[in-house]
Order: sequence, then structure tokens, then C-alpha cells
Amino acid sequence: MDKGHISPAIEVLEYLVLKKMAGRPEVLEALIEYLGGSLPPSQANDRYGISKHQLRGFVQRINEKAGDRRLAEFLIRMATPLILSMVQSKIDRSKRPEVCMICGRRLVNMFPEDHLKKHHYEYLEEEVRKVAAELKKAIAARRKEKTYVEANAKEVSIGSVS
Repeated sequence: MDKGHISPAIEVLEYLVLKKMAGRPEVLEALIEYLGGSLPPSQANDRYGISKHQLRGFVQRINEKAGDRRLAEFLIRMATPLILSMVQSKIDRSKRPEVCMICGRRLVNMFPEDHLKKHHYEYLEEEVRKVAAELKKAIAARRKEKTYVEANAKEVSIGSVS
């Protein structure tokens, strides 16, 4: 990925992957539930330790990166389950201060996302590439399934006419 020009979809994937690599899977889980309608913002703190303002902020940043709310929601719904299952955390959040599991650095006065992006961008890039490849496969399978269902629906309706 060229840092100079990144497509909006890749920018969103990078943001989501970075959250998981930074040891924040609860953010991704909250985003899925929030968009699915099963998590009112007021309950985000109780379930995930994320304030309603933070949750809305995450959604807004993703919308800005995507440039289109529908693209942002689509990517969150499709990519987040892949990210949760494929991407490993690179930050040990059980220690204070947090520790980077790539270089062993203690993250004093530094956000884990900033550290990963600044010092380990190649790892982030690789994870985003993997997720993007799996996402393409999932989208292709979904299109194929939809085409198959539509073809069967036509066949059934043509068969019932005669």
C-alpha cells in the first residue's frame, strides 16, 4: 500500500485492523452490535467499557474515511468478523504500561495504535492485505450465491407458468 494514496475502503480496513492489533477487539464488537441495532450507544459502556461518545466517534471516523456511510457500514459488517477471527493483537494490554509484542517496547505516554502505525506499519500493511483478500473472496461468494438464488427463482417462476 502506498501511504500517499489509499483507497477509502483500504483506509477503513486499516483503521479496523489497527484497533484489533492494538488489542481493542471490543471496539469492533461494539461497532457490529451498534450498526445491527442491538447496542444502544447508552449501553456501550456497560457491555464494552466504551462511552457513547467514543462509539459515535469511531463510527464518524470510519464514515469520514469511507467517504460514504453505506460503504462504511458495509465494510464494518463484512470485514469486522474476518478481522476478529484473522488478526492477532500485537499489544499486551494486561500490563501497565502496555507492551508491544513485536518489539517489546513499553508504551509510556503513547497510544498503541500510534506506536503500531509509526514503528510497525509493515505488519499493519500485511494484515490489511490478508483481510482485503479474504473480503474479496467473501464478496465474490456472496455475489455468486445471490446469482444462484436469482436464477433458481426465475426457473421456479418460469416452471409454474406452464
